[in-house]
Amino acid sequence: MSTVYASERRLVPQAPADLARTLSVLRRGKHDPTVYVESAPGRTRVFMTARAPEHEGSGVAAVLEQVATSGLVAWAPIDIVAWGEEPREVEQFLASADRLTGLDDDWSTFAASAEFSLIPHHARSAYRLKPGLRLSATGWVFKQTVTAVFEQRVTGSEAIGAWQRLVRRNGSAPPPSPPGVASLPEGMSVFPTPRKWLSIPSWEWRRAGVDAHRADAIRRVADNAPALIDLTATADPGSVARGLAGIRGVGPWTIAEAMQRSHGLADAVSVGDYHVAHGVCFALEGKRGDDTRMLELLKPWAGNRQRVVRMLGLSGVKEPRRGPRVAPRSLAG
Repeated sequence: MSTVYASERRLVPQAPADLARTLSVLRRGKHDPTVYVESAPGRTRVFMTARAPEHEGSGVAAVLEQVATSGLVAWAPIDIVAWGEEPREVEQFLASADRLTGLDDDWSTFAASAEFSLIPHHARSAYRLKPGLRLSATGWVFKQTVTAVFEQRVTGSEAIGAWQRLVRRNGSAPPPSPPGVASLPEGMSVFPTPRKWLSIPSWEWRRAGVDAHRADAIRRVADNAPALIDLTATADPGSVARGLAGIRGVGPWTIAEAMQRSHGLADAVSVGDYHVAHGVCFALEGKRGDDTRMLELLKPWAGNRQRVVRMLGLSGVKEPRRGPRVAPRSLAG
């Protein structure tokens, strides 16, 4: 039996950092096999699995916990325990924890700017009353791109179902929890390697509900994964985006969705998303709008548009439903 190496790290926020709000955007469904969030008043616990590096790591599991002893949980330290068979992989995961938890995402300059005061009152109020919103930068460009491709051209429930089935079936078992550490929830798995994604037969994609367009795009992403991962480690986000754009089936929407989470890009906007455009337009001017109108409305916050979109979501302002749920339009990729 392999020996499990475990290591710990404590992060002490210098400004509010809400672990649940920051990491919940990484989760694909409540029972995502790679990210599980438990949140209660005054306490958040997040279970995660990862590979470091993504294309050849053996697998790391981690528990991130934030507990308020007094006051708001967003001011509490974040305690992390990570473990796996390879010490270097575990330490690499912990070394990236500041970016993963959003502690490297500094909102102070934006919050003090004149442009910030132009954000609708309901969003600024939510930001003050629910402090600690940050943008996570996981560094996992392969995983986040595959996740985004799953969500092309289908409803969220379809994408989540297919994602969870294929990851559980093709991922690897996480390393066993060391003594004294909370066990991972049942059904968690380490995200499949690029080689494993390439080995999935066509019938399995079909049975999971993934059409040929998305399956082929994921295969091409997997083919290019080693180069993309190397690029992410050495190059600027623009170069990574251009690398992704060179893969057939990966278009502007997919790149924005992936890099919002892999790089924590403060200005990335998901153009081509039926729900995002309508939601942003309604929150900003009280009526629906398309991508063009959304971009026009977001102009005052160029450089921080994703931050504004997240703040609008935090406010909870949504258009009242007047009829049956509408299926999303096809996305360009």
